[in-house]
Amino acid sequence: MFGLVGWTIERFIARRTRLHDLQYAATRLRERPVVWCVLIVTGANVLVFWSLASAAANGRLSLGEVVVFAQCAVGTSLIAFGGLSWALDGAAAPVAAVVRLEQAMAPAGALAAGPRQAATAPVREIRFRDVTFAYPGGAMVLDHFDLTIPAGTSLAIVGQNGAGKTTLAKLLCRLYDPQSGSIEVDGVDLREFEIGSWRSRLTAVFQDFIRFELPMRDNVAPSGAPDDAILTALRAAGAEHLATLDTVLARGYQGGTDLSGGQWQRVALARALCAVERGSGVALLDEPTAQLDVRGESEIFGRLLAATRRCTTILISHRFSTVRHADRICVLERGRVMELGTHDELMAQGGRYRTMFELQAQRFGATEDEEGAAYDVLA
Repeated sequence: MFGLVGWTIERFIARRTRLHDLQYAATRLRERPVVWCVLIVTGANVLVFWSLASAAANGRLSLGEVVVFAQCAVGTSLIAFGGLSWALDGAAAPVAAVVRLEQAMAPAGALAAGPRQAATAPVREIRFRDVTFAYPGGAMVLDHFDLTIPAGTSLAIVGQNGAGKTTLAKLLCRLYDPQSGSIEVDGVDLREFEIGSWRSRLTAVFQDFIRFELPMRDNVAPSGAPDDAILTALRAAGAEHLATLDTVLARGYQGGTDLSGGQWQRVALARALCAVERGSGVALLDEPTAQLDVRGESEIFGRLLAATRRCTTILISHRFSTVRHADRICVLERGRVMELGTHDELMAQGGRYRTMFELQAQRFGATEDEEGAAYDVLA
């Protein structure tokens, strides 16, 4: 999703090559040169087998004795060349790891790649049609789920843990496909798009965001972007003061630095904002301000909605001070939509959303009739 395929492969090759170089160097330190070993062992075997053949021809050794002595000679040769295993040491381990990884990723790896390109798709609308989904070996997460997200709007999704909120984001990223039903983008089934092409049209910030031990520039735009676009995204995320674009975000590097959890989250948000600026049509934000304090959240969320206004934004959050600013709010429970509407509409209904909102507001000293004050305290 973040354009790191080439970087990952190059890094793996470089480190694997370095490992083999070190293994070879260690072998040379403890063994005589391979060429001398070959010459000595070959010469010894020629002498041994010539002696065995001569003794057998003169009747001094029986056939059985010749076989036994020949096996001993071959065994000794194998022991002598045991040190050559540096070329094969650990070679099976990476293969086994890849096989295990392939099995673990089977649900995603088995996804059918459609022929259609999504690079120019305007993303007018996202629609979940009768979607049913369960993780391999797990219970049902989404049960005949229906939801329409108009283009260019923001939808907040709330609900208890396990209601299926993050699963919706994973399905949209095509990390999985539903067991039944369909997800349509501009009227086209998501499975008809080529996976890489579709993922280039969306950006995501998950709760467990990625921290790259790379310069700030590469953290914000792993697949590359002009410095102006990167700086604009950092300013929108309130992260322009954290480090220069060339500073490595990890200790142990010359001039490197580390960041707090909240600062890293701002960098992850800047990554999403930069992708939106570069043309992503869908922004998925799963608890995007979970590690920010209340003041930091209030400061950044207005900028976040403004920056993503021209694309379709899906926000998953437990903080109702953030949720209430979305164009619509979806209350998810047991894999189905329980309530759907604006903040004011759901508060007027007096249903599940109002109950959750007031319970959270009470923690900040707000009463049922002080909805505006509740937001001021939360924000």
